[in-house]
Amino acid sequence: MNFLEIAQYMACAVFLTIAVIHWLVWLRAHREIVHLLFAVTSAAAGANAIAEAVMYRADSIDAMSSALRWYVATSGCWAVATVCFIVSYTSIGRIGRYVAATIVAACLIAMVLNVFSPASFLYTELTGLREITLPWGERLWLAIGEDNPWRLASELAFVVIIGLVADGCYHLWQREERRRAIIFAAAVMVFMLCFGTHAFFVDTGRLDSPYLSTYGFLALVGFTSYDLAGEVMRTSELSSKLAQRESDLRTAVADERNRIAGELHDSVTQTLFSTAAIADALPEVWRRKPDEAMRGLEELKHLTRGALAEMRTLLLELHPATLLEKDLETLLRQLADSMTERTRIPIQLEIDGKMHFPEEVQIAFYRVAQESLNNISRHAHATKVWLSLVCDAPNATLTIRDDGSGFEVATDAAGMGLAIMRERVAAIAGELNVHSESKRGTTITLRWNRHSRIGGDDDN
Repeated sequence: MNFLEIAQYMACAVFLTIAVIHWLVWLRAHREIVHLLFAVTSAAAGANAIAEAVMYRADSIDAMSSALRWYVATSGCWAVATVCFIVSYTSIGRIGRYVAATIVAACLIAMVLNVFSPASFLYTELTGLREITLPWGERLWLAIGEDNPWRLASELAFVVIIGLVADGCYHLWQREERRRAIIFAAAVMVFMLCFGTHAFFVDTGRLDSPYLSTYGFLALVGFTSYDLAGEVMRTSELSSKLAQRESDLRTAVADERNRIAGELHDSVTQTLFSTAAIADALPEVWRRKPDEAMRGLEELKHLTRGALAEMRTLLLELHPATLLEKDLETLLRQLADSMTERTRIPIQLEIDGKMHFPEEVQIAFYRVAQESLNNISRHAHATKVWLSLVCDAPNATLTIRDDGSGFEVATDAAGMGLAIMRERVAAIAGELNVHSESKRGTTITLRWNRHSRIGGDDDN
């Protein structure tokens, strides 16, 4: 049984299978030209493996001459495809691209000369055949002849390809793609070791062995395909995560719209409804009880101010960029005024010191204050609220305190939105403390240190 021939055809099948896989990958993402070039390279290696198997069976000079011509032609296509793949895979610099273009041009010239050479590009004349018997009894034949002077140029081209690979691995290393650089360099070393064995030992008759370059390149293709497959998987995973984030974002936007719609209905709409009812009743009340009508006018004033303050707050929700256009002190005053006008709960606001906050920190402070005040208005039954911001660089402390009914922090945290608060504070590397006692109110404290933020802005 011709084990070597079977091995050659199996290698070809592996090459073509990998080629088809990466061709299909390229069809899914046309911008990934590296997969197309790798598919062409692998297919050319498969064709070269078949040409090599045919050459081993050429037992006459005429048959060997024809087989060599096909072997050199497929080797040239293989070399051109490999160089183009290296350029795309490693993204080498301009000089490397010029070198690659020179190698490709040399290979194309060699392929043209191969068509018109009497004994292929490798030999000017075939003088005989060297028969080799493998340990298991299989026989194969290799050519003996006068070397073509241009053959040295083609072998030098392979040496230059090693330099091209080294330059590509260097660029990969510089771009922090070290895993890819190591895998590719190791695979190329294995291939060049196999290629050097047949170029310097088998061809010169020092070693009776079949060529090993096919199997060396098979190792290279296997390692590289593994790396490219990993990249495809990472890209697919990132695409899935991106799709999930887009879905979460759409859900969050819908939830936010529903929340704002609910706020409009529960606050502004109800306030305007009450305002309209009082305005309708005022003329009749004025005729009968002027004093009571004056109290109605006062109530009307509070209601309209409350609706105006609430609308300003909701406009901030609709235009989040406004949260960054104003300083935190102004935003906190607006929150306090809105709640006071809406709920009639007095809020004592204290601002001590100034600090320029990074964008994400300012938004986190505002959202914590907003959620805390909303919780107070809905659940605390408070009669007074204290809101303070103390900026003592590099520290900033926000405190919201009320004299309401309090709650059990361990059991009521989910309903009070504390989990969301803690996530916001954790995102800015801050500290959130919640202290509450039944019938003795609640205190929420947010502390942030500028030095805990990497890349934070300097204090003004």
